[in-house]
Amino acid sequence: MADPPNPFAGWLTATMRARGLSQAEVARAVGVGDPQVSRWRRGQGLPSLRSLQRFADAFAVPRAELERLAGYPVAAPAAEPVAAPALQAELAAYQARHGRVLAQRVPPPLWRAYAEACEALADALAASFADALSDLRGQPAADPASEAGGPPGRDRPNIGFRS
Repeated sequence: MADPPNPFAGWLTATMRARGLSQAEVARAVGVGDPQVSRWRRGQGLPSLRSLQRFADAFAVPRAELERLAGYPVAAPAAEPVAAPALQAELAAYQARHGRVLAQRVPPPLWRAYAEACEALADALAASFADALSDLRGQPAADPASEAGGPPGRDRPNIGFRS
């Protein structure tokens, strides 16, 4: 399949794929007809601001990001690099999934502990990945935890990954 003709079309296609949604499901979520979603996916037009707000509500994505993808003028964000639409869609899908896990499976008094445990796991995974890459390259690994403001290398908790 060729690359979509515009960033919004790419984001929509990637979001549908990442979340396992059909055009009909997206159309219902946004309140438009199935053919309209098809046109947007093919890059044959862009959603109105009203439809973008519905996308933002339905998919928990900032409306400003959708406006940027659709080509509407938006205020420039802080100097963060813009990820490819497919990566943005995948990230949004994971954020929504983990939000559901938190809300449905973890009692509210444990939310902070859950978030801290997830952060520690992310630090350990990133460090393990950096170590594996450095082993492959024969170079010492940079400590991703210290770059992110976390504890320095050997002070991070060992949760079963190489340290």
